[in-house]
Amino acid sequence: MFSGHSRRMAVSILGPTLAILFMGQFQNSWAQGTGEQLFQTTCFACHTIGSGRLVGPDLAGVHETRSQEWLEQFVKSSQTLVKNGDPDAVALVAEYNGMVMPNTVMSEQQIREVLNYIRTKSASPASAGAGDAGATAAAQPAPAAAPTAASASTPGDIEKGQALFQGAIRFENEGAACNACHDVRNDAVIGGGILAAELTSVFSRMGGAGVKAILGQAPFPVMQVAYADKPLTDEEVAALVAFLEYADSEEYNQMPRDYGTGLFLSGVGGAAILFLFFGIFWRGRKTGSVNQAIYDRQVTSVVEDQRLL
Repeated sequence: MFSGHSRRMAVSILGPTLAILFMGQFQNSWAQGTGEQLFQTTCFACHTIGSGRLVGPDLAGVHETRSQEWLEQFVKSSQTLVKNGDPDAVALVAEYNGMVMPNTVMSEQQIREVLNYIRTKSASPASAGAGDAGATAAAQPAPAAAPTAASASTPGDIEKGQALFQGAIRFENEGAACNACHDVRNDAVIGGGILAAELTSVFSRMGGAGVKAILGQAPFPVMQVAYADKPLTDEEVAALVAFLEYADSEEYNQMPRDYGTGLFLSGVGGAAILFLFFGIFWRGRKTGSVNQAIYDRQVTSVVEDQRLL
């Protein structure tokens, strides 16, 4: 039997130990929960963990092929690594048809939480077999263009998507029209913005599933802010996908669009017409000061007075 002193000693040792273990387990669970939430918000539109490729690669087992330091740098600013000529980053972008992952707005701590979640999820029994399949798929080159099944969209879907794209019909939740930032080469659509990517061939680059995923849950920081409380409905997403697929298929049947020269010549011609109009309209205007006649009379009077003297 333990003495009272021994029991007190055991309690004094086990108590802090259990508290530390509990806190460690709590912090680990909290970090995993936060990482999962961040992944679902930021990464889920383009990546899976063990379910195969989407817009970007399957991330199951990514820690086995890349170091933690490299992964943190790539997630923080993949564009910086590409510009600096990092061979792995350059090869990855080339593999995915030149698509560069946008720089994240997550903090370094949040990036580590997401990577820890990916590591834990990759090691889970539910994704172990899928992770092996994902690793095998990741070793294969990405297709030049994502194959898509025959579209079930109707002319009405395409027409609605076109109207939504250029703002002729407002989104149900009053989000900004697509052409506020994007352009698409289509004779029936007015020229759009140049703040973001040109979308004429986006369907060929990403496929229907990729376009739908991005519209449903945008991974890009600007789009996340713009549509944070104004998400697109499923019907709106379907209509936009239908229009972008149509615009992609009809790209080479559209007239080339070059506003630069036309705008310059229009500006010069408009200015010339305005100057001509001003000249005709004000041809009878006074050419001197309003008080010039008074000043001239005073000068003449002074000269005559001096002559008489």
